[in-house]
Amino acid sequence: MKQHLNLDNSYTVENSTKLANDLSKITLKDSYRLITLDIKDLYVNIPIQETLQTARSQLLKHNDRTFTDRLCSLLETILNQNYFTYQNQTYRPTKGVARGSPISGLVAELLLQSLERTHIKPLLDTKHIILYTRYIDDLLIIYNAAQINLDTIIHYANSINSNLELNPTPKNNNRVNFLDLAIIRNTPHLEIDIFRKSTTTDTTIRYLSNHPQEHKLATYRFLINRMHNLPLNKNRPRT
Repeated sequence: MKQHLNLDNSYTVENSTKLANDLSKITLKDSYRLITLDIKDLYVNIPIQETLQTARSQLLKHNDRTFTDRLCSLLETILNQNYFTYQNQTYRPTKGVARGSPISGLVAELLLQSLERTHIKPLLDTKHIILYTRYIDDLLIIYNAAQINLDTIIHYANSINSNLELNPTPKNNNRVNFLDLAIIRNTPHLEIDIFRKSTTTDTTIRYLSNHPQEHKLATYRFLINRMHNLPLNKNRPRT
């Protein structure tokens, strides 16, 4: 289905390395601020009928009506087969998509990209929002505090769709954490560091364990590639 939808992914994060390099090129003004937001319980709050209408509109842009009708009929059947059992009782939610279903991520992405085209793009055009990007249900925003304040952004974000609730995490000591990046506001630039959760153990698969060799080496390849490709400040103390 994905190839027939032709989603543009205009605001989605490709990977943290590309995001870090893009952020390092931004020239900050004193009035620029950073904020991250999280969409609360995204999958279980996806409105099915609204998403089906969005899917139909998107499919009709690139496919004929007969094919669109058939695909939408299949999609509706799949999304309505959303059952779960609790204490020997079977329930069917009135909204939301099943976690773990192969199509749930695509359906959520379809709805969010439609909302972004309608509600986020106009804000970017006004330059009140300098940067908006998203990874699944996590959002990173750079805004101009001289033109728009934080409360207005949060209120606007939560008014876009009544089913979706966004919770903000303002910057702490001029920094926000997004994916595995610590993004530090150091006017006129953004510095990039590596974000490690407090629960990080730095534990890898034991070399003598009965695992494929490529699995054992994967962590080290990732860490080395990240070290070489992220635009890290060599003078910043490591923690």
